[in-house]
Amino acid sequence: MTEPSKVDVVVRGGQPMKVEELPGHLALALRLENVGVFLGAGASVPAGGKTMKAIWSELLAGSPATVKWLRDGNFLEEMEEGATPNIEAILGDVDIALHDAKRRGDAKQVADLETHGNTIRAVVVSAVKLHSILWDERKSEDARRILEPYHRLLARLQGSRQPGQSAPWVFTTNYDLSIEWAAEALGIHVVNGFSGLHDRRFQPNAFDLSLQNTQATGEARFGSYNLNLVKLHGSLSWMSAENGLDVIERSCDSIREDVDGFIASPKSSSFDPLLIQPTAAKYVDTVGFVYGEMIRRLTEFLSRSNTTLIVCGYSFGDNHLNRLIASGLLNPTLQLIIYTPEWGDVETPIPNTFLEGLRLLGSPRIIIRGGGEAAYLDRMSNDLPDPAMVDELSPDAKRMLSNLAKSLSKPELPEEETP
Repeated sequence: MTEPSKVDVVVRGGQPMKVEELPGHLALALRLENVGVFLGAGASVPAGGKTMKAIWSELLAGSPATVKWLRDGNFLEEMEEGATPNIEAILGDVDIALHDAKRRGDAKQVADLETHGNTIRAVVVSAVKLHSILWDERKSEDARRILEPYHRLLARLQGSRQPGQSAPWVFTTNYDLSIEWAAEALGIHVVNGFSGLHDRRFQPNAFDLSLQNTQATGEARFGSYNLNLVKLHGSLSWMSAENGLDVIERSCDSIREDVDGFIASPKSSSFDPLLIQPTAAKYVDTVGFVYGEMIRRLTEFLSRSNTTLIVCGYSFGDNHLNRLIASGLLNPTLQLIIYTPEWGDVETPIPNTFLEGLRLLGSPRIIIRGGGEAAYLDRMSNDLPDPAMVDELSPDAKRMLSNLAKSLSKPELPEEETP
């Protein structure tokens, strides 16, 4: 057997495998009862988003005073040259310090914390706004081209579902609206925990509901007609309600002016999207319930029998989410497929400690795909099997299973009567 080349950068059970075998494994994995993808910041790049590394670089170049203030205030830990800090954790620490400064009545510190905190948030909001054309002309050819990888991803996830199987899940740490826009373009109903028409409020029981086709018969009536979207760290379109208790979702058109105003002048804007940092002071009062419910949905999904989770664009920099994924592997029927572009050679360790630990487990239920651009979202979505291609195999597979069942049901003949 020929060894895979280094450019393949795919391992299963810790051992190299041929890249040509990957689509076959994906086709089988997508036939399982529960299917989901987990998207990180890297998955938003095709639509104009930025990774945390790019956001930090922009902050270094455009707001040196804020970076110096973070260092002087010990908000930045000692890092190796070229390393990227956890910006979400920094924002959480700034919120805690702001809460404390207000309690002590330190007006100067409150002003500094609000100014620099909003400067950081404005860079983040600018990064997750994505291409402007997606706000202005989502039905244009250029917009469709930008969202094409997301269209392909959602269409193939949805197409993989058989009658009676559960709807696919998308878990994401991203704040942007790329998944919502792509699903809307495809006519896929999104279940994201909010319900209502003009007044959309967070109602977690929405995740337990699904659509059915009353015109269909049999199992097809309860086929997959919706997509479950779990935004683990909040969303650009989520806000705290005026009562301070509820969380509401606004349409992209209604927040466009606020988004642009906040990016242009964060010091004077009152725009406050719900970007969840679990360590922040306001977490307990405002968003703890929402965040906890989102985490519960991910934990519950990972514990289900016959489950596939495909990870793409996630840097594995959130230890809490890493622990959930690691705990999910205690489920003996969980299949984990990870795309990580930072890893470029199967003969060298994966640069991320957590991921390298997963590789060293040697579990055949874990496939890791590296290789730079070969592990980007557009390539991952292209690796997923087209439903039409998979369905071509269905009649043959059904016939084989039928023949096998018939042969097993026949009574065995006594030896003397065997022809």
